Amino acid sequence: MSQARPTEAPSARPGELARPAPLWTRGFVLLCLVTGLCYASHQLVTVTLPLFVQGLGGSPVIAGLVFTSFSITSFILRPMLGRLSDKWSARGTLLSGAAILGATGLCFIVPSVWIAFITSAVRGIGWGAFSTAAAVGVALIAPQSRRGEASGYFSVATTAASAFAPALALSLLDSTGNFTLVFVMAGVAGLAAATAVKFMPKFGTGTNTFRETIALTREDMTLSAFIDRPVLLASALLVCVTMAAPVTFAFVPLHAKAVGVENIGFYFVASGLASVVARLSLGRMLDRQSRGFWLVAGYTALIAAYATFLQAHTLEVFMLAAVLNALGFSLTQPTLMAFAIDRAERGRMGRAMATFSMFYRVGEGIGAPVAGALIVLFGYSGMYIGAMTYAAAGIVVAALNWRTVGKPIMQPAGA
Repeated sequence: MSQARPTEAPSARPGELARPAPLWTRGFVLLCLVTGLCYASHQLVTVTLPLFVQGLGGSPVIAGLVFTSFSITSFILRPMLGRLSDKWSARGTLLSGAAILGATGLCFIVPSVWIAFITSAVRGIGWGAFSTAAAVGVALIAPQSRRGEASGYFSVATTAASAFAPALALSLLDSTGNFTLVFVMAGVAGLAAATAVKFMPKFGTGTNTFRETIALTREDMTLSAFIDRPVLLASALLVCVTMAAPVTFAFVPLHAKAVGVENIGFYFVASGLASVVARLSLGRMLDRQSRGFWLVAGYTALIAAYATFLQAHTLEVFMLAAVLNALGFSLTQPTLMAFAIDRAERGRMGRAMATFSMFYRVGEGIGAPVAGALIVLFGYSGMYIGAMTYAAAGIVVAALNWRTVGKPIMQPAGA
C-alpha cells in the first residue's frame, strides 16, 4: 500500500482563487475515528478504576498507586515509542497502542488489585504508543498549509470523548452497579480502534524491522537520539497550559462542594460542549496570523477563566468559567501541537511528537500536587491565582521568543 502524503492544491489559473489542499481524506477521517475510540476507552477506565479498586478493599492511596503505574510507563517509554514510529512503522505503533488499550480494558474484569496494578502499567505503554503515533499521523497526513486547522479538528475527537465517556460510565454504574459492563465497553472501543487502523493508508518514514529498531547501538544511547530539541519551546509553552489542567477538572467538584453548589455535573457538560463548538468554529482560523498570536489569545482567555473561578459561588458562574476555560484550551492546545509539528523534521516526527506529548504528563504531574498545596495554604482562591500565574508565564515565554512564535505562518505555494 502506498505511503499517504499531504496533498497540496494545484496552482490556480489566472483570476481564480487557489483551492486549499484537501484535509478530510480517508486517512485523516479514520485517524479522528481511532482517536475518539481510544480516548473513550481511556476515559471509561479512568473514571471507573478508583471506584473499582476501593470496591475491592483498596484504599485511596492504593488507587493512586494504580494510576501512578500507568503514568510511569507512559512517560518513561515515550521516547522509545517515538523511535518506533520513526524507524519501524507509525501505523504499526498506532495499531499496537489501540490493541493494548482494548486488551487491558478487558483485563480489568478480573477482580484483583494486583492485576489492576499490572494491567494499568501495561495500559500506560498502550496509551503512550497511541498518543505518540496519533500525533505523528496529524503531522504527516494533514496538509502543511492546514496544520492548525487539522490539530483543532483532531482535538474535537479527544474533547468529545473526554467529556461524554465519563458521564456514560458513571451513569451505567449508578443504574447497574456493574463494573464489568463498563470495562467491556472500554475493551470493545480499543479493539474497534485497532480494527479501524487496519483500513488507514500507510503513513510515516520507517523502513526498519521491529527487531532492528529496538536493537540500540552506542550512537542511539544519547539524549539527542530520543529528545527533539527544536520542539522543547513548544513543550515549555505546553506546560504553562497543562499545569492548570487539574485545577479545572479534578478540583472543581471539591470547590463546588465547599461553596454549596449542587449539580456540578452541568459544569462538565458545558465545558465539553463549549470545547467542541470552539474547536469546530476556530479550526480554519488557526492557520492565519501567527502561532504566537493565537497562543497569547488563548492564555488571555485562560486568565479570564481563572479570574471567573475566583468569583464562582453559583452554578451559573462555574459554567461561565467552563466556557472561558474551554475557549482558552481550544486556542492553545491545537496551536501548540501545530507549532511543534512546524518545528520538527519530517523524518523524525515520532521523536518530536514523543518529546512534545511527554510534557502533558509533566505539567499534569506537577500541577496536581501544587494545586493541592495551594488550597491547603491559601484556599481555592490561591489555587486559581496560581493557575493565572502559569498562563501569564506562558505569555512571557511567548514574548521572549517572539522571533520564533510570532513569525507569520508559512503557506506553501498554491495553498
